[in-house]
This record gives sequence, C-alpha cells and structure tokens, in this order.
Amino acid sequence: MSHLISLNRLARLVGLPRSVLQRMAQSGDLATFDGQVEFAEVMRAFPNAKFTNDSEIRRVEEIKDAALNKIVDRPDLPDAGVLMGRLQQLGGDFARLEARLRHQALVHGWLEVKLKALADEGELPRAASEELVQWFKRELETTSGDTERWVRLLTRERLMRVMSAGVTVLPRGLTFETQGNETLLEAGLRAGLSFAYGCSNGNCGDCKARVVQGEVVKVRPHDYALSEAQRTKGVTLMCSYAPVGDVVIEAAIAGTADIARQTITARVRSIDRLGSNVMGLNLLTPRSERLQFLAGQRVQVQFGDCLSECSIASCPCEERRIELHVGSSEPEAFASLARGELKPNDEIELVGPFGDFVLDEVSTRPLIFIAQGSGYAPIKSLLQHALSLDHAPSIALYWLAGPDGHYQDNLPRSYASALDNFSYIAVTRERPYDDVLGEIAARTEFAVSNVYAAGQNTFLELARSRLIMAGMPQHQWHAEVVDAGNTSQLVATTRPA
Repeated sequence: MSHLISLNRLARLVGLPRSVLQRMAQSGDLATFDGQVEFAEVMRAFPNAKFTNDSEIRRVEEIKDAALNKIVDRPDLPDAGVLMGRLQQLGGDFARLEARLRHQALVHGWLEVKLKALADEGELPRAASEELVQWFKRELETTSGDTERWVRLLTRERLMRVMSAGVTVLPRGLTFETQGNETLLEAGLRAGLSFAYGCSNGNCGDCKARVVQGEVVKVRPHDYALSEAQRTKGVTLMCSYAPVGDVVIEAAIAGTADIARQTITARVRSIDRLGSNVMGLNLLTPRSERLQFLAGQRVQVQFGDCLSECSIASCPCEERRIELHVGSSEPEAFASLARGELKPNDEIELVGPFGDFVLDEVSTRPLIFIAQGSGYAPIKSLLQHALSLDHAPSIALYWLAGPDGHYQDNLPRSYASALDNFSYIAVTRERPYDDVLGEIAARTEFAVSNVYAAGQNTFLELARSRLIMAGMPQHQWHAEVVDAGNTSQLVATTRPA
C-alpha cells in the first residue's frame, strides 16, 4: 500500500520551510509525485528526523509566528462535525488496512499449503519447499530497523490528518492547510492567498468555490442561499465551510482589478513613533467588515480635515489588523499623529485599496526586496506576504537607511534568525547608493529573480538601470514610489554613474 504525504505536512514533520523541500525536489534530492512524497522517500531523504516529539517543530513555528507578528485565533481542536468526519475517514483507512492484512494472512497460509502440495506432487524438491516456507516465516517475524521509525512517521502524519486538512486550489495549483476550526477562507487568507471575497460572514456569496474532490462541512452560519444547481455542482461558501479531509477546490484568486474600493471604519489600537520622520498607526477592523487588499497596496485615511494616502505595512494574512506608516512627506497627517490628536480606541475611516505594487503569487523565483528609507512600509507588507506563501526558494531584503535609520530593524533580523532561506542586509546612510547597487548586482542572480523596490523616484530609476545592466529582465522589476518629495538624502549620497 502506497503512503503519500504533502509537502506542507512534510515541512511540519521535519521542521523545514516548504521552500527548502521545493528546492530539494527541483534538484532531484527529493522525489515527488504531484506535490506529494512517498513515505519510503521521506525515510531515505531524512534519515535523522525524529517523528515522536514535535516540540522542535512547534518551536520553529512559534519563532516564525512571532517573527511574522501573527496571532492566529483558533481552538486546538476542529469543529465537532469536522472532527467526526476526519475520524470516520481515518477509521475507514484503518478498516481497509485491516481487511488487506487479513487477506494477506490468508494468502500466507495458502502459500505454505501450495508449496507443500508442489513438493508432494514432485513439482518442487521437498527440501527446497521446506526451506522456502521457513525463510518466509522468518522474514514475516523479523522487522526492519526502520519499522519503528515508519510507525512513528505514520502516527504523526495521521494525527496531522485529524487536526488539519490540506487544500489544493485550482487552476493555479496553490496549496495551504486549514488548522483547528478554520474555514477555507480564513485558512487561505492566513496562508497569504488573495481569495476573492466580500463580507467574509456568509451574506454576499462572493467567496463561492467549487469542491472538485473531497468533502466540506458547514462550521459557520450563513444567510446567502446557494441554488440547488450550485449545490449539485459542488459549490460552497469558503467563509462558512471547512474541509473534512484533504480537498481540491476551484476558486478565484483576486487581482488588483477585482477588489472594489471599500470604506471601512477601523479602531485605533496604538500609535507608535517609529522615528523622527515616521509614525506607526495600528488599526483593527470590525469582525464583520475586514479590509480586503493585496500586500503592497495603499489606503486613504482621514486625519481631521486632511486626507492622506498611506502605505499599508501589514499583510492581508494578519486578518483584521492593519498597520500604516505615516511619513513626514504627509506633513498634516504626520503632525496630527505626533501631536496626539488621535488616540487608542478612536475610530478612523479607511478608503481603498489603491495601487498595483503587488506580489506575483504564482512565481517560484527567488525574491529580492529593496527598501529605501520609508519605502520599507510596502516592502514589509510584501515580505510578510511572501513568507506566508512560502513559495520562494530564497528571499533577500536590502534596506537602505533613511533619516530615521532602520526603525524596525528587530523585525527583519528576527526573520533572518528564524528562517534559513531569508537574508537581511542593512545598509547605512553613509554608503553611496551607486556603490550599494553595484554590490547588490554583483552578488545576486537577477536573471532568475523577481525584484521589488520602494523608495524615492530618482533612486528607483537609478536602481532599475543598474540592475538591468546586471542582467535583470525588465518584466521582473516592480517598483513603488514612496516619499517622492524628499530627495536630499539621495543627492547627498549618490555618486554620478
């Protein structure tokens, strides 16, 4: 009987990022079949992995969650209906295995009888027949040294099947896992997928998806009524249903053109002075009206009589939490926050999203992020999104300090400590940009990397031209102009070409 495990689950079992396993598969170090790995291949590729104690795996996950600043609000156990369905599936698996073993036990008995009959009929020498029977018995009674590891691996994998379910999204082939009592929509958004949705609470029907394979069960109430024809075709609401076991669904992934402008009233959680020229505004949207946006986009915020457009520094995977960075290039908004005119628990209106500086979610190329000064805000959003997706084989962040230095330096440093496929290079203000770009160009394979840069317009033009000269294709360059009015630093530190 063949036993297969998904890359998502295997990553959790062996405590490695999924992107590392993808690199192993691409290099031929790990044999995969449609994104899954045979248990025997797991035993071969990870001979030193331990499957009895998941404390090390939990430790890595905790570091990653802390680094990503995500608090996933979910119970340890799935919904009762989901849990019952998964236990029934697991029971069915073991019943089929038990039936197969019983049949094999019968075949073993028949084989001994058949060999003796062949000896009696002179078709086989009796000594050879008896020797074959004894050898067969010895082999059945002797267990391989890997048997115990196989049992531990299978035990852990089956427990994962009870606690979680794997989801494959067509037509793109993206994958994620639901944990605990999460719905398809909640788990997909947490994993960084930009599903098309509206209210997220069962009223609008915008999150419809079709179940191609597997079974889902209702875990949240919804008012939107699916037609009989839709139910027959397997259509479900992702915001209200959870997978019983591993499922394949067909669902729309939203692009910038698919997300409507929204007006949402959010509550202020905290206001932080990140530097002399940057204020951090942390917001919480209502449970029934979360802001739909893509990582890297912007929103408009009303500060008294002033309407400002701010970069979103958080990721859609952070659910209802929104982080904005307000720079001194928005003087009225910045001054309003600095004077304390907005306080925790105050309400503020958001309008958006705006912009098309977003991640290519399908690409599995290495990612290069370049932030100049306060251009770190949209880059931080994209970076968190990329880490949630876990598709890129490697990620590098170059942060060229602005007047406030690296005002959230502890965050990318924590990423670098927790993740072996992430590197962070902090560049001081004293270094000329042209020298820095030359160094980046020399140490990066731009021909195979996607580059995302945010900063002043003049810097971005300089960076684009230098990196294209280094071999970067134009279509792999993505840029966002931030703090366009402040060019004093650029003039002071950039040498002519």
